[in-house]
This record gives sequence, C-alpha cells and structure tokens, in this order.
Amino acid sequence: MADDHSLFVDALSCLLEMWPDVAKVVKASDYASAVRSLYDNPDTAVALLDIRMPGLALPSGFANFREIMPDVKLIALSGIASRGEIELALEGGANGFISKSILGHEFVRAVRDICKNEGSEKTRSFGVMAHDRQVSVRFTEREQDVLGLLQGGMTNKEMARELGLSPETIKIYVKSIGDKLGSRNRTELIVRALEVGAIRHAV
Repeated sequence: MADDHSLFVDALSCLLEMWPDVAKVVKASDYASAVRSLYDNPDTAVALLDIRMPGLALPSGFANFREIMPDVKLIALSGIASRGEIELALEGGANGFISKSILGHEFVRAVRDICKNEGSEKTRSFGVMAHDRQVSVRFTEREQDVLGLLQGGMTNKEMARELGLSPETIKIYVKSIGDKLGSRNRTELIVRALEVGAIRHAV
C-alpha cells in the first residue's frame, strides 16, 4: 500500500490484515519507496497506489508498476479524483479504482471484487469521484477560519477561545465543513480540504 497519509495507511493495513487470506501488508509513503518495495517483495499479489502520492505521474507511474510486475492486481486510490485522473490510471494499467470515502468493510469488498475480475474490460470503480478536474466546495468566511485552525491541530475549546465562540458553535462549524467534504473524522477532513484546494500544505 503506497500512500502519503500515514493515518489512513495504518488504519487500512490493520483492517486488511484481519482477513485470513492477507499474509502481510507492506507500506510505502511515496512512489520511489513503493517501487523499491515491489522489487523487495516479488510475491506481492495486490498493489494499492494513491493517485496523488509524491512522485507518481499519470499514467506512467502505473505503467511502470505494470511493467515491473505484470500479474499484480493494481488498484488506484484517492480521496477525491476526477474522471480524467482515474482514466489515466486505468490507461496506465490499473485494474480498478477505489475511493477513500467508502467504509472499511466496503473497501475490503471492493479490493476482492477488483481482484476477481480479469481483463481491462471488467475494470471497476468504487466510491465517489469528481466529474471535473477541480472540485468546487464553498465555505463561509467563518468555516474558512475554522478550517485554518483545524489544520493547525487545535481542539474545539482552543478554536472557541481563538474565535470568541462557544465550543458547541465550533462543533457545528466542524460538522458543516465535514458534511461538505464528505469526511467522517478530522484527519479525513484535512486530507480532503487539501485535495480540493480549500487549504494549503504547511510550508
């Protein structure tokens, strides 16, 4: 599994390793380390690659993986991806696409379904994807303030003191932001906000 969001990788690895037919999950945080892991683990059956991880170019990144190991089941991942990005991944040799927005048990089922299918004509996509290259999500000025503080790791109480609001009001803003981004927790909220350009990576 190659993804630069360590919390997502750790959580999904634990979930996958609970299944009896999964012997081991090897983790990588960028494309270069993912390629090295593939060479170091020639018995790899399935490779899960985040479309937007550092160092991965579309479609060549997937094509390179396919060349190294022709028989591996190659699955593209993303929190929010455009149809164009998914098509490029499939063009490069991905057997399917899974959105990070789906539930854990659905994710495992999606991996199984993709692995059962043979041939590019049966490639499947699971979960929500954006229809356009850019995803438009509108936030109020106050929601943008809360987003910035969330990115800084503040708790509800800390944000309430900073903005002169009650913790209950902050909780409402956080829920509203999460609903707009389709996220279920704060980590996923920040990841998706970065992906849609609502906030920027800290320098």
